[in-house]
Amino acid sequence: MPVVLEHITQPTEDDWEDLEKIRADTGSTPDALGFRSTRSDLEGKLNDDFWILAGRFNDRLVGAMLITRQGNELELTQAGVRTITQRKGVLHQLLFLLDLWTNEHDMTVYVRSEDTPEELQKAMARRNVEVR
Repeated sequence: MPVVLEHITQPTEDDWEDLEKIRADTGSTPDALGFRSTRSDLEGKLNDDFWILAGRFNDRLVGAMLITRQGNELELTQAGVRTITQRKGVLHQLLFLLDLWTNEHDMTVYVRSEDTPEELQKAMARRNVEVR
């Protein structure tokens, strides 16, 4: 399932609908980062230092990551993939594309160890996401 990585700066109504589906599918997952933010949490936060990076497939968002930018470091705080696309490599593709993009722009991506389950820390490290 090939996805395209997008930096969502002004979500459309369809994007908001898809982000809500991602939140509903992953927001309460205790063994993952989970995409927990609602539309009201996100509206007004989107700026140069707070990003939604999403995977689009067939004009719909199937996965999303929340990123906080601090200079040339990006903190991945939340991530999730729709249930119907899980186990199809969507998050892996998003992390791979993010790694390519950050390498091109001399940036690094990290997750906080206290916010990331141990099993997921290992998977993130294999995908060039630092665990701090």
